[in-house]
Amino acid sequence: MSSTYDASRPVESDAPEAVNAAVREATRELSETLRRNGHEVAFEDIARLGHTESWDDEGQRWVQVTWTDEEPGDAAPEA
Repeated sequence: MSSTYDASRPVESDAPEAVNAAVREATRELSETLRRNGHEVAFEDIARLGHTESWDDEGQRWVQVTWTDEEPGDAAPEA
């Protein structure tokens, strides 16, 4: 069975620096959440997965980072 953890942050403006800051904050939060749940995952490993973006009903832009922890045997067999 796998568990999925995620973190989201609002993006304050369309400036690339604002997007990067929001992604860093979400990645930091996700890293802390994983650590509290017994998963030692490097910040860099989470950052390599990238992020997704969405807009809510009020037009606020958000970034999301997600980590899926697969238990042994959950991964698809290699071909």
